[in-house]
Amino acid sequence: MEGTFRTPFLQNQASQTPPKSAAADGWSVLSWGVFLAMFIGGLLVAFGLPFGPLALGLGFLVAAFAYRYTYFSFYVSAALAMFLGLTVSIPLSDVWISDRVFGGSIDLFLGEILMAFVLAAWAVKVLLLWLKRRDVNWKPFLPIWKPYLALVLAHVVSMLSSYGPDMVVVLKYVLRPVIFCYVAFIALPANLIRSRRRLKGILGMMTAVGLIAAFDGLLSLWSLEAYGVFIHRAYPIPLFGLNLLGDNHNLLAELLLITAPCSLVLALLAKKANVKLLLYAACGAQAFIALLTLSRTAWIVFILQIVFLCLTVWRHAIKKYLVSLLMALLILSPLAIFQIQFSFSQVAQSSNSTRLMLTEIAWYAFLEHPIIGGGAGTFIWRVGNAKVFVQEFGTPLDAHGFLQKLAAETGSLGLLAYAWVIMAGAWLTKKQLKGLTGQARDACYILAAAAGGAVVYQFANTAYWTAHLWLPIGILFAALNIFTVEREAELPEDIFVE
Repeated sequence: MEGTFRTPFLQNQASQTPPKSAAADGWSVLSWGVFLAMFIGGLLVAFGLPFGPLALGLGFLVAAFAYRYTYFSFYVSAALAMFLGLTVSIPLSDVWISDRVFGGSIDLFLGEILMAFVLAAWAVKVLLLWLKRRDVNWKPFLPIWKPYLALVLAHVVSMLSSYGPDMVVVLKYVLRPVIFCYVAFIALPANLIRSRRRLKGILGMMTAVGLIAAFDGLLSLWSLEAYGVFIHRAYPIPLFGLNLLGDNHNLLAELLLITAPCSLVLALLAKKANVKLLLYAACGAQAFIALLTLSRTAWIVFILQIVFLCLTVWRHAIKKYLVSLLMALLILSPLAIFQIQFSFSQVAQSSNSTRLMLTEIAWYAFLEHPIIGGGAGTFIWRVGNAKVFVQEFGTPLDAHGFLQKLAAETGSLGLLAYAWVIMAGAWLTKKQLKGLTGQARDACYILAAAAGGAVVYQFANTAYWTAHLWLPIGILFAALNIFTVEREAELPEDIFVE
């Protein structure tokens, strides 16, 4: 399952696909049913009925919808998972286990909740395929599962640390977010996205997310607050009362540097010239807003992505468009100069101080437990116990960098396992790219730039256990799978019929 992208596909099931009119009728009936259920539920809540039973009923409706429209539900949940500001807090009853493990409430990303329903639908459907017809198409495709399993085990072993972490808390952390990130953002996309049509669907979703984020960043440039200084930079602001992206400019920048390459791939795969032009413009807009965040990490990642694409996709076109490239660099030069000046501003220096102290805490934690670390999910506790940090910066923060996080919590075992994950992913990508040519090769190179940019960005940010890091990797593996199958003259089919 790990070393190859060849996966069997279902036989042509066109005969099983319902007519468009029947599908439209199904949507109408289901939409009306959901509306009535929500309306009646709202009335019952207004009349004083406890919310718990209604939540169960709503969960049943969402599960039924995800089962019937698995792909659509996947697209929606993946889109929402990229908006890290959309969270749901579920209060728990006052028992010891709730305070011990969850702090009295379960805080989840909305996209991850919906993704859990899609995972459940996937599990039920593949089991039915096997039980009804002994169909081997349900067999999961799990890229880089061995190194990722090593990363999971490194987190499990950390519960034995002499630092004394709570074993229940560590196991909860292993299940979510560590295992969940692989299953939801790598395994699920790699298994559901099995045709060009589905690949375009997920890329279109990422483009829509990127355009919303870019519009949000553009609106912030007219804000008078701008972090309390006279330097204006793009950063997330609430839209219609919802803080979709979180409250950190880095979250905006890293999202845009993932979605911009997705728009570029979608433009590459588009057939109409006007559609291509619009998508190229969308890609440029997202990249430009990412640079306007004035995030130093964003500039580093952007430069690395451009250099990578110049060495791969654009290698033969550089000479032809050298003048245009120089003009683009000239246009961006004032912004680059402004970025350098901003890097020495008081705002940037304050950020440097915070990151330096967090890195020092991580380093001392690593020295105390260099082999297995201090325990998964314990770093923020260490920061909270550091009185100097709390007095200087206030609320405890998580490690600003995945390597610092792993070093403090899982020690050398975690660092080695993560290095294995990255190298295995790079090797598998390189291996599959060798057999691809033309449009397919270029598309995969661009998606590799998105995934690589996500990895590099998390060397200095805190979104390492979210869709921002792992979903681009899952999309890359899915694309490599699709184009490899096409090269070998096998007909890709959707695993489920809707």
